[in-house]
Amino acid sequence: MKPFAAPLALAPFLALAACGPPTPAGLHVAPASPSASLSSGTAVERYFPLVDGRVYHYATSNDRGDPGVLVAHVRRTEAASGELRFPASARRFRYEADGVVTFSKIGAAAYVLKEPLAQGTTWVGEHGGTTTISAVGARLDTPAGHFDACVVTTERTSGPAPVRYETTLCPGTGIVVLEVQSGQSLERATLQGYGEPVSIGAEGLQRLP
Repeated sequence: MKPFAAPLALAPFLALAACGPPTPAGLHVAPASPSASLSSGTAVERYFPLVDGRVYHYATSNDRGDPGVLVAHVRRTEAASGELRFPASARRFRYEADGVVTFSKIGAAAYVLKEPLAQGTTWVGEHGGTTTISAVGARLDTPAGHFDACVVTTERTSGPAPVRYETTLCPGTGIVVLEVQSGQSLERATLQGYGEPVSIGAEGLQRLP
């Protein structure tokens, strides 16, 4: 699976609802970044929080049975915008009064999530298809924990090879599940854990949550 080819926007992080396993003895959580308290003040940020320094760990799978791992690092230095950084790329996001916008490689902006946060809300998606809020108040369990009051968006593209992008965003966390389906091909990223990096000793070595 390509790193968040769909809205992840995966997705994203104002408060930790679940952080994975407890910190082992002898390890400590790295101090919070000075930028960790930045906030856009928008209502939608709750479903797509970007807290500087956070790390998200996703397990990926597909219909061919190929497991994988996707790791996203959050970088944020401004109240109105931030980034998700992957090993080979980065994605920028901006908070608007009515939603969260991301940017393509050519700089074009498209909404990842848009108000009103109600079932049936529709907009032009970042892949050029129609995105609809297909569910609100969704509940689900992943290895990262139990999540309530989640919003599910579905973007469908047309043409000879239509694609469905389904993203589940949960309050205080961001993207918890991302699915991409084209024909019989299905890829999925599921949140396994998230939080600050953990430092190991004075050398400053770190491990993921």
